Amino acid sequence: MAEPISSSGNTTGIPANLAAALCAIFVLLGGIVFYFLEKKDAFVRYWAVQSIFFGGTWIAFHFVMSTLTYIALILPVLHFVLVPLLVFVHGVVHLVFCVFWFIAIIKTLQGERWEYPFISAQCRRLFPNLVP
Repeated sequence: MAEPISSSGNTTGIPANLAAALCAIFVLLGGIVFYFLEKKDAFVRYWAVQSIFFGGTWIAFHFVMSTLTYIALILPVLHFVLVPLLVFVHGVVHLVFCVFWFIAIIKTLQGERWEYPFISAQCRRLFPNLVP
């Protein structure tokens, strides 16, 4: 179900699918910028909020996994098992994040709403008034 792709109903004058794509491409920062710039277009604001939460989740995951890996490095014997395991999990989940990021960019350019698995549901649950 594609949204109308026009610039008549928004504040920035940028076509809605392009503004949403910029939110998706520049996760977190693009979302923050367009959330405050765009006051009228619900499609752009939707993707801005999605971008903020997706980017925040990605950064938080990276921080947690990096911290766990550094902690595992100082464990005397277990680090031979834990570090490769953590690095593998870190890499696989980052690959999944990249796939979701790519899908989001495509969906925004097509003018469609799409939800990130788990992240979007948590966003709506925690901040029901934030997501248009």
